[in-house]
Formats: sequence, structure tokens, C-alpha cells
Amino acid sequence: MDAFITFFSHEDIWGYLTMPFISAIVGYVTNVIAIKMMFYPIEFIGIPPYLGWQGIVPAKIVEMTSVTVDLMTTKLISVKEVFSRIDPVRISQEMEESFLTLIEPMVEDLMISYSPVLWETIPILVKHRIYDLSKRDMPNVVAKIMEDIKNNIDEIFDLKKMVIDALLRNKPLMNEIFLKCGEKEFKFIGDSGFYFGFFFGLIQTGIWYYYQEWWLLPVGGLVVGYITNWLAIKMIFEPKNPKKLGPLVIQGLFFKRQKEVADEYSLIISREILSPQNIIDAIFRGPMTDHVFKIVQRHTKKSVDKSAGLAKPFVQVVIGTMKYIEMKERICDRVLEQFPKSLQAIEKYTEEVIDMRNLLKEKMSLLSPDEFEGILRPAFQQDEWKLIVAGGVLGLIAGMLQLFLLFKDQFSALFL
Repeated sequence: MDAFITFFSHEDIWGYLTMPFISAIVGYVTNVIAIKMMFYPIEFIGIPPYLGWQGIVPAKIVEMTSVTVDLMTTKLISVKEVFSRIDPVRISQEMEESFLTLIEPMVEDLMISYSPVLWETIPILVKHRIYDLSKRDMPNVVAKIMEDIKNNIDEIFDLKKMVIDALLRNKPLMNEIFLKCGEKEFKFIGDSGFYFGFFFGLIQTGIWYYYQEWWLLPVGGLVVGYITNWLAIKMIFEPKNPKKLGPLVIQGLFFKRQKEVADEYSLIISREILSPQNIIDAIFRGPMTDHVFKIVQRHTKKSVDKSAGLAKPFVQVVIGTMKYIEMKERICDRVLEQFPKSLQAIEKYTEEVIDMRNLLKEKMSLLSPDEFEGILRPAFQQDEWKLIVAGGVLGLIAGMLQLFLLFKDQFSALFL
């Protein structure tokens, strides 16, 4: 141990001058790496369950998704409010063209399938009459279907499940939400590591001048890595409300940016999750499709009977009541199959009338500090200690490296 006594003399001015800068670099690097470790890797790397690492956010994706969804569905979005903005008549007008092109080939195909002889014997004028009746009634059918969907939206559209499924299918998306919304906060954590590290490095230099022990650098690195992370997180989230400190007004950095974060968050959610196409898919291809099918079935069957008109009893006699019922079922299937495709025509309309981005942005701007904290805080809160400890461990490793690089000659003397 005698070799360590002469580690560093007060005459070695360069050693003293570099110590705060090395501490600053340690603070910066450990903070940046700790942030990266929050989000990456997305999948576990190593030998599960304990030997290895997975980003804190991807590892807690289920819990964090639940927190995000609870905030979204209880504070930001009301499904009934969203769908109340939709006009079923306007939707039927937007979808009319795509459905009208479906009528003639669908009727022709079904009649040939079920009763080719009857269809061949029907005069062309009667056929056109059937086409015209179907076409005339179709916009009304679509409007009634959309009205029923709108009035029963809670039974056929599970917003919570849709959002959870979207986030669980796409783990990088949760990372993107946190990284985009907290971009400046995460940058602050890295930058503050440098400044805090430099400050603690000055203290470390002063201690070293009077008290030279080999363990001071590793312990100093651990302290710098630990405290800089802890201080940075505190400064991001505390205090929630503005507090006057003499001439200064202090507030957690994240809360100062509420409007800016609201804009970024609403952009990602409206684009990646609550887009018109995703909502349409969730309604017509989701777990509650049976409810939608019943609505489509009820209105389509009424329209088929109406189109058949006076010929309905005759048609039933010729092709049989069971085949007539079966034919109506097939028409319902065709309409249900066509509905999501036709709804693509209303994406622009629904995007304008719902205006999900501005709706979310407006609601988020009105959140209380406690509620707003839930947007970014889950990334830290559950495993905040891991982030802080990781900073400390990385700082300890960096301190050991610093010790070796500064005093490699003494180390060589010890082991040779």
C-alpha cells in the first residue's frame, strides 16, 4: 500500500486541474448511460431472469401501459364525446359511391348463385327496378347503421383494450412516447450530470489535497453518479407547483413545459394509436364485432325485404324460404365485409370532425400538475431507484477506471 501514498503530490498541478473535468465527464456519461438503460434494450439480453438487462420501460410495459391508458381514458378521452361529433348522414354521403358500385354485382352474383333460372326469366326492367331500389335505400341503411353504432359505441368499441393492444404490440412506441415527451428532461439529466459532476469534482479535489487515499476516486465516482441522477430527477419533477424563492420562481422542469409536452403527446397518440383507420379497425375487426354484425344484419335484412317488395313471396316460393334467409345472411356478410373498406373514404372527414390531436392537446393543457405528472413520471417512478443506483454503479466503475489511468505506473509497481 506504500505505493499509494505517493499517488499524487500537490506539486502535480495538472492532476488537480483535470480531476473536476474527469468528474464532470463521469457525471455526464453515467447519466446518459443510465437514461439509455431505461429504454434499451427492448428485449432482455443475458441469461434470464436475473443475469442480464432489459430497459426499465420495456420490462414494465404492462404496468406502464396500464398507467398510460388509465390517464387517457379517465382524464383525456370520452368515447361518447368523440363519436358525438360524427354525423351519420354525412358519413353515408361520403360512403355512398363505394357502396353503390357494390350493389349491381352483388345482386347479380347472389341471384345467379341461388336461382339462375329465375334470374334469367326476370325482365330487364324488373332487374333495374331491384337495382334502383337497393341503391336508393343504401345511403339510408348506412346512415341507420352508423347511428346505431354511435348510440351503442360503449358496447362495440373498447378504447382501453385498443390502446393497450397497440402499445403491447409495439414496445418501441411506448419508448417513443416517453422519449419525445421528455426529450428536454432527459437531455437535462445528461447535461446536469456534467455540471453537478464538475461541482462535486471541485469538492473531491479539495478533499484529495488534504486526504489522499486510493479509494477516494472510486467512491467519488459512485457519489457523483448517484447524486447527479438523484438531483436531476428531483429538479424535473419537483416542485409540481410554482414556488417563490426570494426573487426566483422555481418549478419542476417538466411542469413548465406542459403545453409543449401536450402538443408532442397528442401528435404521437393521434397518429400512431387513435387514428381514424385504427378506430375503424377496432370497431369492425375487434373483439366486439358481433355487436356490429347484429346492427348491420338488422338494417341490411330490412333493406333486402324492402327491395324485394311485392316479389318477396314469389321469390321465397321459387328459391325456398331457407335459401331466401341464407341469401340475406350472405348479403349481410358482403355488406359487413365492405363496410371497413368503404369507411376509408371517410378518414379525412372523421379526422377533421373529431380532430383527435387538438382534442387531446386541449384536455392535456387543462390537467392538474398531479394528473400531468402521470404522462412521464411512470418511466421513473416504479424503478426510479434502479436509475439512481445504476448511475452510482457506473460512477464507481468510472472512478476505478480513472484510478487506473491516472496511476497505472503505481499499479504496475504493485503487481510486478
